[in-house]
Amino acid sequence: MLDIPEEMKKYVNDYKMLLVEAGRNDLVLHHTDNVDLFNLLKIILDRSLPGHEAKKKAIQYSEEHRTGRAVIMTVAGATNSRLDYDAFEKEDGSMCTLFEEIARENEIKFREKGREEGRAAEIIEAGYEFGLSEDNILERLQKKLDVSLQTAREYLGRFGKQPAG
Repeated sequence: MLDIPEEMKKYVNDYKMLLVEAGRNDLVLHHTDNVDLFNLLKIILDRSLPGHEAKKKAIQYSEEHRTGRAVIMTVAGATNSRLDYDAFEKEDGSMCTLFEEIARENEIKFREKGREEGRAAEIIEAGYEFGLSEDNILERLQKKLDVSLQTAREYLGRFGKQPAG
């Protein structure tokens, strides 16, 4: 139960929410769409499979089970894919289209992450060159990259080195 200050209670909903972890569940589902939805999510969220393998497996599943468009659209929403619904409507609305969109998004995210990591390495190197303390370097990482202290520490652990002394 949340401990909510009295003056804030009118702004906070107290709805009961049941959550299911899509990747690991033992639900007994009877509706085909629900079975397909959770099976596809389980395939997509399987971290033991490389991305291209998961894509191939999900497309194969979708084709074999003739997965409905509504399920594919739900998978797109659940995987936070920015799917171009107009383009999706014009094509066959298959898992191939969905995975092409997911692949494009992931490529963009990886490029952005790579740029951020490169900037982090430069900030850390410059910090050491100018004799800054690790606390000051952490502050600069947080400020310049707009990241959490935890992320800044991870960058410092990965790219940091002890100053030559």
